[in-house]
Amino acid sequence: MKNWWQSLCIGVKLNIPIQVILVILLSFAHFWVMEHIKGEILDGARRRATVSADGVINGMNMLMLTGMISDPENRRVFIKKMAASNDVKELRIIRARQVQDQFGPGLSEEQVRDDMDRRVMDSRQPGFLLTEDRNAPSLRTVVPFIASTNFRGTNCLTCHHVEAGSVNGAASITIDMTDDFNAIRRTQRKLWLGQIALQILLFFSTSWLIRRFIRPIVKLQSAMESTQLSGNMETFVPIALKQGDQDEIGKLTCAFNRMSVALCNSEQSMRLAASIYQSNANAIVVTDENNLIVDVNPAFTRITGYTRDEVLGKNPRLMQSGRHDIKFYRKMWRAILDEGHWQGEIWDRRRDGELYAKAANIIVLRHKDGSVYRHVAQFSDITEKKQKDELIHWQANYDPLTNLPNRRLFQDRLGQAIKLAHRTTLPLALLFIDLDYFKEINDTLGHANGDALLMEVARRISNCVREADTVARLGGDEFTVILPELGDTSHTRRIAEHIVEKMAQPFFFVNDETGYHISASIGIALYPDDASDLPGLLKCADKAMYAAKAAGRNRFIYASESGQ
Repeated sequence: MKNWWQSLCIGVKLNIPIQVILVILLSFAHFWVMEHIKGEILDGARRRATVSADGVINGMNMLMLTGMISDPENRRVFIKKMAASNDVKELRIIRARQVQDQFGPGLSEEQVRDDMDRRVMDSRQPGFLLTEDRNAPSLRTVVPFIASTNFRGTNCLTCHHVEAGSVNGAASITIDMTDDFNAIRRTQRKLWLGQIALQILLFFSTSWLIRRFIRPIVKLQSAMESTQLSGNMETFVPIALKQGDQDEIGKLTCAFNRMSVALCNSEQSMRLAASIYQSNANAIVVTDENNLIVDVNPAFTRITGYTRDEVLGKNPRLMQSGRHDIKFYRKMWRAILDEGHWQGEIWDRRRDGELYAKAANIIVLRHKDGSVYRHVAQFSDITEKKQKDELIHWQANYDPLTNLPNRRLFQDRLGQAIKLAHRTTLPLALLFIDLDYFKEINDTLGHANGDALLMEVARRISNCVREADTVARLGGDEFTVILPELGDTSHTRRIAEHIVEKMAQPFFFVNDETGYHISASIGIALYPDDASDLPGLLKCADKAMYAAKAAGRNRFIYASESGQ
């Protein structure tokens, strides 16, 4: 039943209850009118019967006044004449017990016949009995005769030795109700025919009104189905309304038209956004409030190697490279949650395990209540750029042979070390190292062996210093060492001695078991004792180095000992 009802159109759903209500209302009105008409007819019949009974009483009163009432035949003739009236089926008089005691029992038809006669005599009130026999309907009325000192100008107590107000008898009259009930049936048939005609008229009227009112809804349904079948809001055609159609359905139609136009525009915007999303050269990752991936674009797969199905529902940390510590990620998430976005560079790992650098921009989308809805990350692969930048930086700041800082980076670090020494008031030492006899080996054994020797020199010097110290090659066979934050200047002497000792040890080359010897001349300048700026330190250390060479090489000399 429920499925049947749901399958009906809205017009039928509206029409059915309306027709049911109309049938109920019209039927109720029909029965109310019929009951009212029937009541009026019955009331009229009662009045007729009461009037007839009253006429009988008046007639009996006249017989009593003329003295003819004592003759039974006179009473029988009178009753017969009165009973000859139209619609009267039976008429008789009833003699009460007190009259029988005074004047005798009277005629047999004048005796109390049934309970209705007795009730009327006892109650002294008229009684009515309706018999609704379809073939012979009738109405019986019994009216009591009340003894009175002035009954229509006659003193009943003159002849009747009874108490005033007592019942001397009654008149019983039965009238034929056939014509009345036939009138009721005719009226009922006419009412039924009128109700049926009115019901049919109302059915077609309400159906027409419902169709007229729901016509815009039908148009809406047709437009929606057309849009649904096409799957494209651009095929929507706005529904035209006539002038003045501004009722609720008209307003609904106008609202639907506006909504459809807005949806069409929104669909175009979404299609454009989807196109940009799918064709974007940068990878895009969308995560939910728990930072679990809900969508990625094709560029993500191209850059990371992970397909969309492989990462859905997973945390982006599966791509972490391990090159960033927990502090880095805490700082990143603090910026995302507090400021709503973060931008920077991250090293991640592709699906095949290869590390790559990416420039990322992460934003957070929130609900109206401020809770997180989505995280959107957009990034590009900058590995090649980073490698190029690192190469350029390396070539600009490092010696290609020894991988030590070159003159440019050396001067920068020396400047930083001087600022640090000035701020901490801790001394700083600068060592200038020049190799002795390097030119002879380079010229004798060739530049390849000379380069090998320089690389070994760089390794030996680097092993003699601390991790915080800087070893640099200025060019040729010139090296420098920056010793910052010296707690004890004697540490400089130990490093210088160690370097001189290492340089004096023999050098061996590939496929040559001969040990070759060189030495190192080292000049040492201290900050701030010898100089308080970069040019001064360079000058002092350089002159001290030349003083060490002049003193016989294979040694170190402080600038303060070189006669400066």
